[in-house]
Amino acid sequence: MTMAQDSPPHSRIVSLPKIIGGCFLFLLVQGILPLSTASTAWAHRPTWPLFSEVRGGEYLYVVRKMDSLYSIAGHEGSAWEYLAEINRLFPPYALSVGQKLIVNNRHIYPRLPIKEGLVLNIPGHMLYVFENGEILRRFPVGVGRPDWPTPLGSFRIIGKVKNPSWSVPKSIQEEMMREGKVVREKVPPGPDNPLGKYWLPLSAPGYGIHATPWPESVGHSTSHGCIRMITEDIAWLFEHVTVGTSLSIVYEPVKMALTPEGRIFLEVHPNTYQKRLSYLDHIRTLARTKGLTERIHWGKVQELLQKRHGIAEEITMNGPVTAGRSSE
Repeated sequence: MTMAQDSPPHSRIVSLPKIIGGCFLFLLVQGILPLSTASTAWAHRPTWPLFSEVRGGEYLYVVRKMDSLYSIAGHEGSAWEYLAEINRLFPPYALSVGQKLIVNNRHIYPRLPIKEGLVLNIPGHMLYVFENGEILRRFPVGVGRPDWPTPLGSFRIIGKVKNPSWSVPKSIQEEMMREGKVVREKVPPGPDNPLGKYWLPLSAPGYGIHATPWPESVGHSTSHGCIRMITEDIAWLFEHVTVGTSLSIVYEPVKMALTPEGRIFLEVHPNTYQKRLSYLDHIRTLARTKGLTERIHWGKVQELLQKRHGIAEEITMNGPVTAGRSSE
């Protein structure tokens, strides 16, 4: 199995092990903890809300060793094609160490009806950490492939394991045998362990948040259901979350925000899991119910719906089209 088909030509393709059972079938606890009514309702709301907070902007990124358009864009929550476009890059999209790129990380931030917890938006490939009712941090994540999706809903972290071992499922052992490889029943902690250095199991049996030895996959839909994080990011999360922390996993490929200054922003991502929904119908309904129809530049909306590059852009009629810069 290789990375998703949306990788750019000549980008570094990483061979990943075939996995089964939600992610790695690393089942530590089978019980499901009770969830708050507010958290459950939020994760399953029938319509998407109007948000109010927009953060980030353009900044200069210095290319490091092993970087690619695919990995940089994934870590910032945008499409690699958009990153190539704003930097006027053309095939074969080769990058060099020390090269400076314009990167945009402007996004519409979600809200949470409870003061503490985590929110993951699948199409945005982004995990948000809430503390005292405010967003403390956000992290790019890798999620399940379209043919093996990450489950939606409300869950809790039910454990914390450092340097976990991986019990190889029988199906993968059989595959190893068919391919003439050494059959392994268990992979000890180390660089060959797909779980990396940290494992946060969820109340959904078989699923969890974990580090990954393949940072290029973070920011994309490449796993078998589990949530992958860059090692440095999950190291922070591992120290700051507690057992019982709530996680709401939502599916919002379209987000619209009305800022306190009266500016309207739209953020559009690809329909990762090809769900039956109409982006334009959602935007029109939200605009009508909030009294914003006449204040929106609908030509700009159509442009963003076509590009689906994942960056929040202003759609206020006769308003400015750029936002402030940020090094976030």
